[in-house]
Order: sequence, then structure tokens, then C-alpha cells
Amino acid sequence: MADNTHDNTDYTVTDKAKMTLGHAPAGLYLPGIDETTHKEAVRLCARDFLEHHVFFNDRGFHNHLNHHLLSVFSLGAPAKRLQEVFDQNKEILLPSHSPMDVDVTTENFTEHFSNERCYPNYVSFFQRELDAAGDNWKAVACDYFFDPRVFPLGMSGIFHPFIQLGYGLEFESKTIVATALAQTCVHSSTFKTMFSEHVFADICTEELEDDNHGLSLMQILDKMRQDPLSISMEFSAVPSSKVSITDAAERLAIKYSNLWSVPTTKEGISAKYHELLSVVALVYGSMTRPGYKLLLHFAVMHCVTSAYFLPIYFDCLPIERQAQILKAHCAVVLATFALHGSPELYITPEISSKDTHCTVSDLQNNVNNQWLDVFSGAIASNDMHVPKVVRTLWRGSLLYSFPSKLTFDNDYTLPPPVNWLYLARITVDTIDFSSFRDPQQQAKEGKRFWTFGMVGHDKFWDTYPKE
Repeated sequence: MADNTHDNTDYTVTDKAKMTLGHAPAGLYLPGIDETTHKEAVRLCARDFLEHHVFFNDRGFHNHLNHHLLSVFSLGAPAKRLQEVFDQNKEILLPSHSPMDVDVTTENFTEHFSNERCYPNYVSFFQRELDAAGDNWKAVACDYFFDPRVFPLGMSGIFHPFIQLGYGLEFESKTIVATALAQTCVHSSTFKTMFSEHVFADICTEELEDDNHGLSLMQILDKMRQDPLSISMEFSAVPSSKVSITDAAERLAIKYSNLWSVPTTKEGISAKYHELLSVVALVYGSMTRPGYKLLLHFAVMHCVTSAYFLPIYFDCLPIERQAQILKAHCAVVLATFALHGSPELYITPEISSKDTHCTVSDLQNNVNNQWLDVFSGAIASNDMHVPKVVRTLWRGSLLYSFPSKLTFDNDYTLPPPVNWLYLARITVDTIDFSSFRDPQQQAKEGKRFWTFGMVGHDKFWDTYPKE
């Protein structure tokens, strides 16, 4: 690492970084992805690995370069746009640095947790571990991630270590997986107790209110709003900075995630993933009070983009761990919901209208398909998160072409239909803020960005602009 001397004609970086990328999954394989764009994506991911640190500032903000790069690549971006994405991101990143004088081993690998200076040491350690595992490297990676000492870190930081590992598994890149596990180990923990071994075991045990399916997520959100702990939470413009609010949010998440049942069957996992993805998308698109300008929330957006990767994790895990990772994701979603005031949802007819389902062959054969316009907008967006949101929403649209085979009792309140295309379009049309320009200047220009506030509290709306 600490190798920052490459130019755009240097393809030796792929060997230096041991960087390989599989193609995007067949269900998401779009027009525009070819050998040229694949070769460029590999080269640019290799440069990111060699040249940049895992965080881009001293506040622990995450390097998103390969997230941005791989999301636009898998949406069909041309090679020129891949280079532009790299060039934009590199301007805000910290350079990689040399390893510390520390030998990370299987015996001591927990001793340097949350020390970001040890990031290159952890990368080297996990590269050795994955190489030694041979064809079993994905299972070994997941074993490390599920280690009860590691897991609380992996579910922290509004899902960033989880997302990084998801990209590595999706594109079958041992190098990206090694960086994800290293990022996890140098991360700080967001939660005090929720992912401690005994508390998370209790969450997975479940205390159900009926004999069949527990409560639905829509029912859980309603109960959270009515909970005295939620009602008594004080307002904060930046809720994540208030210890009392974060403690209350964690307690609410522990309490209510325990009431969402996840059967340890293939059909049960699929049905519950359908439910979770739909509810997260509805929360994402439905928090704007009537009469106010549309808002899209930064933290909830990460609940959306991280949900994309759950089926990729499922493919690498035994059924019991599939249920655990689904429960863990749900717990973080509920903590995020509680942290921002358990907002009321205003589900408009546009959001719950019939979606435009399509298949990959539809896209390849129909240049007028509405999704292709949205993909083009996402690829061109200079916000690093927009293409990730669009990719997840398209997964939702594809997924709902195949209805769940699991049936529920009549009193189990499933979410209404989701118009995935509509949510993708409003994301592209609303977020016109650049991740790479001065934010104050963009605010003066009237550019729209993600919302960060406690939107479930009345005081938030006192200063939020009306239509």
C-alpha cells in the first residue's frame, strides 16, 4: 500500500492490487457493460486500493470511491464516466499510508480494533487469510464478519462496513473483501449493547405476540411511534450527537426488533426480505409532511442502499445466519427510524401505485424503457449515493415481479405496493447536489441535498421549507 504514483495508462495496478472483479449478477446485467468497461472498473478499483485510505477525513467519513464506481459500472456507465467518477472522488480522499510496525495474526487480531492507523496491517492479514482459504474464501470472510467481537463493528457506521463487504461478495473480489474486513476492524462501534453477544442472541430468539408470524414491520413502526420512550425523546437538530437520544433509539430497536419473526426456511427468508425492502423503501419516500418540499433522508437512504446486499449475503450463508443478518439489518433500520423521531409516513398514491416491472431483456430490447432514463440520470449524478439508491430500487422492482410464496394471517399488516420506478425517478430528480463541490456555495445556488434532521419531531418542520 502507500503507492500513489499511477496514471491512467498504467494497467500494472491490477496485479499489484491483486484486483479482480466478477460481472454484476445476471439479474442486474445491463446494456453498456462490456469488456472495456469491465477492464477500466478493475483498473480504477485497483488504484483506489493502492492509493487511498479507508476514511477521507479525521472524522471517520468513509471512502465511497469503489461504491460509486461499481454502482455506475453495473448500471452501464461508459469507460469515460468511470474515469470521471474516479477523478472526482480522489480529490476528497486521504492518501494511503504505510503499515504500522505491528504483525496482525489470528491470535491478536482483536487487539488493534478501532485503530485506523492499523488499516493496512489488517488488509494484509485478511488477504493472507482469504488466500489460505482457497475456494472457501467467502465462507472464511463471513466467519470473521460474524465473529461476536467483530459483528458489532460491522453493523456500525450506518452500514458502511456491511456495504463494503457486500460489494466484495457481489463482485467476487477477494481484495475488496479484505478491505471490508479491515475497515470493519478499524471502525468504532455505533451501538452500546444491541450487538453484544447476549443481547443480539435475545433479539434472534424473538418474543412473539402471536403463535405464527409476530408483528409485521408496519405494525412495529406504528407501535414505536406510540411508545412512551419515543414520545418523550427531546428534539435535536443533529440527533446522532445526543447520547440520550441514541440510547433511547437503541432501546427501542432492541425492544421492537425482537417482535419481528424471521423463519429459518428459504421461503421465510425470501418473504421477510420482501417485507423489509418494501418497508424501507416506503419510509424513504414517505416522510415528507403534506405542504412541504420533498425530503429524502440521508440515514434512511443508507438503510435502502445496504438492503440491496442482503440477498448477496444470503447466497454465502447457512440458513440460520441468513436469518441473523436479516434480523441485524432490521434492528439497525429500527434504530435509525427511532433516532429520527419515529416519523409518520405519508404514503401518496404515486408511491403506492402500480410499478413498471421489467426484465433485463426488456431493457436490452427497448431503448424507450423508462428505467433506462433513470439509469442515465443516476450515472450522470455527481452525488455518490444516487446510483446506489437507484440500483437498490431496481432490485426491488425486479424482485416484486416474483411474488412471495409465504402466506400470512389476515391481521399481519403487509406494506402496500411500492412504485419502485417512481422512487428512483424522484431520487434522480431531487438530489442535484454534488459530493465534490463546496456545500455552502451549492446551498446558495439552491441545490437539493439529503436531509439529516429529526423529521419525526414537530420542531423539525418549523424551519423546513414549504412548497
